[in-house]
Amino acid sequence: NRAGKSTYVKFHRKPTCGVMSLLEEEADRVGGANHSHATQDLYDSTAAGNYPEWKIFIQTMDPDHEDRFDFDPLDVTKTWPDDILPLQPD
Repeated sequence: NRAGKSTYVKFHRKPTCGVMSLLEEEADRVGGANHSHATQDLYDSTAAGNYPEWKIFIQTMDPDHEDRFDFDPLDVTKTWPDDILPLQPD
């Protein structure tokens, strides 16, 4: 940043079309018929002009606050809680 101060940043990509899931029975049927069904859906959507879009958000944290949490913020398998470190539009 302009002040030369270090800041931890976590990036998030959120699809503008939302998130859709398959029920277990649907996943068995669709996955059994075409193991690349998600890739096929992306290809078909793009070919039809429905391009995927994402909004980018960031979470920031002062490195001096790293020890204030009951989780390790540097553990890449952990999600930073939005109520403590809110998502900010990039």
